[in-house]
Amino acid sequence: MNALHQAATPAATHAATEPMRPFRPLFFMAALYAALAAIIWLVVLQSTWIPGITLTLAQWHEHELVFGFGGALVSGFLLTATAHWTGVATVTPWALAALCVLWLAARVGFFAGFPLAWTAALDLAWLALLNVCVCRAIVRKRSRNHYVVIALVGSYLALDAAFFGFALAGSAMADRALVWGVDWITMLMLVIGGRIIPYFSTVVPQVDPAYRYGRVVGIGAALALLLDVGGASAGLRGAWWIIIALFTLSRLEGWHGWRCAREPMLWSLHLGYLWLVIGMFVRGVALLANARWEPATLGLITIGALGTLSLSMMTRLSQGRSRSWIRANGALVIAFLLPSLAAILWIVPFRVATWISAALWIIAWLIYLAVIGPLLIRGKAIIE
Repeated sequence: MNALHQAATPAATHAATEPMRPFRPLFFMAALYAALAAIIWLVVLQSTWIPGITLTLAQWHEHELVFGFGGALVSGFLLTATAHWTGVATVTPWALAALCVLWLAARVGFFAGFPLAWTAALDLAWLALLNVCVCRAIVRKRSRNHYVVIALVGSYLALDAAFFGFALAGSAMADRALVWGVDWITMLMLVIGGRIIPYFSTVVPQVDPAYRYGRVVGIGAALALLLDVGGASAGLRGAWWIIIALFTLSRLEGWHGWRCAREPMLWSLHLGYLWLVIGMFVRGVALLANARWEPATLGLITIGALGTLSLSMMTRLSQGRSRSWIRANGALVIAFLLPSLAAILWIVPFRVATWISAALWIIAWLIYLAVIGPLLIRGKAIIE
């Protein structure tokens, strides 16, 4: 796990020159799909139109959040970061094109009436290609400190395969496999965020850059995933998530995020990490009280934490890697705040609150596309 922390560090001796800068098409697709999938979901909820998906609407919605939107986001980050860590280009133009086409084909497959096995093959194919691209660069460089990243991307592929395997078998375990995917995303945000947030926050002299409880949180999140996969009792898993949440809160407090209140590109990262604390704690309480409440709490992590952290990091990485000013205008500040409002409304037990929550999520990503989209397409930023 220490190696995973080292793999997540933003510092590197040198960066590779990526022919097509892989984050650009992948981040653009992730943002566009984040908005589009939510729009489709709202339309289906409020009309009699039923798309030709071969899963339940809830399964499609959850899978596409974790492995569709989340997959494009994770691949854009890992392909770019791995090149930065190792100094080895992770993709060629053809490999990047293949990744994008396979990812898009899998998304279309859900609605085009493809047999679920075909859609599964497409989805697993692009994740397998992602594994090859990331692992090839790490092995070629013999970067032992980053070998744990190979296990990380491999486990992501395995979780997606588990979901499709259960779904094809008609097993109720397919729903649990999606929860495991949320566990994985939680672990990733805890570890990556635990490295980059204090690093970037050191522009404020009072922030202590020490990574307090870093190993405890990282190992704890990995064990939480294993407990979930292993079918541990709800009580044990609930208590474990609460413990991780408290250690994470202690880390967050040590970074003195309130001193970054005037810089949106910093406080947005601290806000997203705070939602991780809230989400894990509430999830733990729900598991202790009544395990059936657990699914309703996952939105605090997938909307509040993932939404806020992804918007902030995608903005920072897009600007930084394009040699643009790393800054947020008023529209982006609004976008950074909207996932928090959406997460709060998500757990309100009224359908209209759910609709508003989805609308706020959509608006946040449309703002990102309006402001950062031109940079991803043309390499030219609106904010100068």
